[in-house]
Amino acid sequence: MPYIKQTCIAGKTKEFMFYYTSKYNKKGGTREKNTNKTPEAQKKINSRNSARKLTRILNANFDGSSWYITLSYKKNLRPTDKKAFKCDVDKFLRNLRALYKREGKVLKYVWVPEMGERGAVHIHIVINNIEALKVKNLWNKGWITLKPLDNDGQYRRLANYFIKYSDKAMKTEESISSRRYNASKNLIIPEPEKKVVMGRNAYNHTICVPEGWCIDKDSIVEAWHEVTGYMFFTYTLIYIGKTNIVFDRIFSMGMETGEIEIKERHIKQKGRNKHAKLQNKSNENTDRKGDVVRSGRR
Repeated sequence: MPYIKQTCIAGKTKEFMFYYTSKYNKKGGTREKNTNKTPEAQKKINSRNSARKLTRILNANFDGSSWYITLSYKKNLRPTDKKAFKCDVDKFLRNLRALYKREGKVLKYVWVPEMGERGAVHIHIVINNIEALKVKNLWNKGWITLKPLDNDGQYRRLANYFIKYSDKAMKTEESISSRRYNASKNLIIPEPEKKVVMGRNAYNHTICVPEGWCIDKDSIVEAWHEVTGYMFFTYTLIYIGKTNIVFDRIFSMGMETGEIEIKERHIKQKGRNKHAKLQNKSNENTDRKGDVVRSGRR
């Protein structure tokens, strides 16, 4: 059964997605009969796609030397309208650009607003490497907190939080931001590569994790698309490089559509030649790039 194989490299991560479309499955294929073509379903899809795109952007442009900043207002200094809020954000960004210029660097950022239920306003922003103490002096409307990003290079959870904040802000009467996220124009925007896989075989439910990589278990999703009704399957690998941890394991995860099998193998660098033949033999029919193994199972 023909399907689309989509691959996207962003920083230390490699995202895979496999899905069916009506373009190549005229007879229906792997599809749910009752699709949910409602505005709410479409909004859910839009939020998911925005979070996926933002994850790629964060992964490609930021790392463990970057900062996650939260700007908070004192109650008596909260912006009274959208225009006042925009002025505060623009002023902070201008001061940031000036700081980076003095340090001989170029600012990269992504920010979203957050509206609290009791009227509190926050600004969440990710910036590239700079001395934290110098940033703290740029905000005089309340409080500022800075936290370093993790070194793993996978910022999917942070992207999900950002989209959650912006979705909430867009629903308010003030609607202080009309965008899901706001970013500097100098960011790398990873573009996925798509390939049509023709044939009678459906994609398999086995993930082969190559040496030097690990699987982001929370990124594994297989479900029915809310609008098209077709099945899709996605997961992300994270590059970890050489490691002294030795294991060779197979485990399963229960999904909405069935079980996903995951195969991982890490061999010590010492004595690598001793295991080379065994490793090559076991990997003959697998994709060394962490691809899904194809089989005749539907």
